Amino acid sequence: MKLARRAEIRLSVHGAKLRIMYSWRTKLGISLILFMALLALGTLARYRSVLRQNAGKADAVTRNAPRFEGLRAALPPRGTVGYISDTDELEAYYLTQYFLAPVVVAHDAGRDLVVANVKSPAAIATLAAAHNLTVIRDFRNGVALLRGKR
Repeated sequence: MKLARRAEIRLSVHGAKLRIMYSWRTKLGISLILFMALLALGTLARYRSVLRQNAGKADAVTRNAPRFEGLRAALPPRGTVGYISDTDELEAYYLTQYFLAPVVVAHDAGRDLVVANVKSPAAIATLAAAHNLTVIRDFRNGVALLRGKR
């Protein structure tokens, strides 16, 4: 006959004896719960420290939102526009898609309307000429609306 090992706690209160016995499974369950609670507290502490480090710093969306306000107003309510840039950064392309939604931003210059998103505002004319486009409106902040020549 196999005997289960049990932890035994004996308490004595005013002469009455109380025995609490825990199986190894119970002890394991309690240990796992305590371990998960410690992990949760560590995660919370790390999250708070990251928030403190980044307090007052604006994220990419907040920093770039004003750049696209004028462009969004100049575009039709829906449709597809092209996209060109002087960098290969995908973050800039995805941010452009985000700000111009629901207008679809295609990563090519073969559309009637093309959005230029550049690091240097002086590069807009050069980039437009290289893709055979004309500048409709330069927003003077690295964003411009271009039209394909037909």
